[in-house]
Amino acid sequence: MPSALEILDIIPSATDFYAYYWNQRPFVVRAAIPEGEMTTLISADELAGLAMEEAPQSRLVKTAGVSQDWSCAFGPFSEQTFNSAGNRDWSLLVQNVEQFHPDTAKLLRHFNFAPRWLMDDIMVSFSTPGGSVGPHLDSYHVFLVQGQGTRRWKVGRGPVNDETYIEGLDLKVLDGGFDSDEIEVGCGDVLYLPPKFAHQGTTLESALTFSVGFLGPKLSELYTGYGQYLSEREEIDQRYVGDGLKADSAGFTISSAAATCLQGHLADQLNKPDFTRWLAEFFTQCSHEDFGTYSEREKVISLTAFEQHLKDGIRLIKPEYIKFAITASPMGGFCLGVERQSFNLDERLLPVVQQLMKEEIVGGEHFTGLFDVPATLEFLLELYNHQALEFIDPD
Repeated sequence: MPSALEILDIIPSATDFYAYYWNQRPFVVRAAIPEGEMTTLISADELAGLAMEEAPQSRLVKTAGVSQDWSCAFGPFSEQTFNSAGNRDWSLLVQNVEQFHPDTAKLLRHFNFAPRWLMDDIMVSFSTPGGSVGPHLDSYHVFLVQGQGTRRWKVGRGPVNDETYIEGLDLKVLDGGFDSDEIEVGCGDVLYLPPKFAHQGTTLESALTFSVGFLGPKLSELYTGYGQYLSEREEIDQRYVGDGLKADSAGFTISSAAATCLQGHLADQLNKPDFTRWLAEFFTQCSHEDFGTYSEREKVISLTAFEQHLKDGIRLIKPEYIKFAITASPMGGFCLGVERQSFNLDERLLPVVQQLMKEEIVGGEHFTGLFDVPATLEFLLELYNHQALEFIDPD
């Protein structure tokens, strides 16, 4: 079977990415992330410190001997855990690192060509020589950014749809080999893997790997989420009253006409403007239960004080871990989702929102007319007072 893994010199354009790679084939880009930026990301010691805290989800995976007997323990861990782990054959994995380490979150800026509204988290792993989590596959898209050290990857040449796993483990390790290509990666290299492509990484020298995952919901999650949205809005959560029923639905028979009518009710609801608005809310929820809540600051500020701050040169920026989702609004303008909230906004606000979505600074000196439209300042203040934007002092 021919190689599916392509070696690129640069990150593909958005057009090429969706045309040739997304859901289709893996690729590697050498030195895609500048070395200077890689040094600002979380270190191995800082990662271990996170794994000793309660909030982050962490795992320690070990393998022993030629038979590769896998074991998996879940954090939080103690300092003694790492002191006794040895110098080989283990990996520490910590989820949602972008929520806990702002400089690591900046890595997301390199993936604006991907659907940021589907971004799940940045999982960071530290592994010693021989460390691996075994051959496996994921149900999501992932960009594996190599930090310190080197790793060897086996990458499947096509999606696997009939996988079997080793029984009795707390992690999913494929039972048996897979047709693959092999490649070594070093600092700044990026490996893209579509869903269901089997892969296995093995550490050659102590390494940090940053896994930027993009995870789509199951249909059941969409149905459940939209159902919850409807249940909170009595004016659109209409009850089925059996309209159009005839004698063929008497007793315990659901007639084909009744079934078609019910399908129509569901389809009608999905075609309403509320569904598009809900999508913008749904896709901005955080995957970590302790984050992603649209909560008010302890110290909110007034519109007058907010405007004065901006006139004094203080600027605004959206933290990378804050999710935005933007859709066209059926009512005109556009809809912006932020942490399970949504706003129907005038087109005049679109340039400001687009600048924020790029994680670029917004301020009076950077955006002409910022102070001329009161609705703009009121909207930005709403986001700031609910921790979706932060101030940056002038240089």
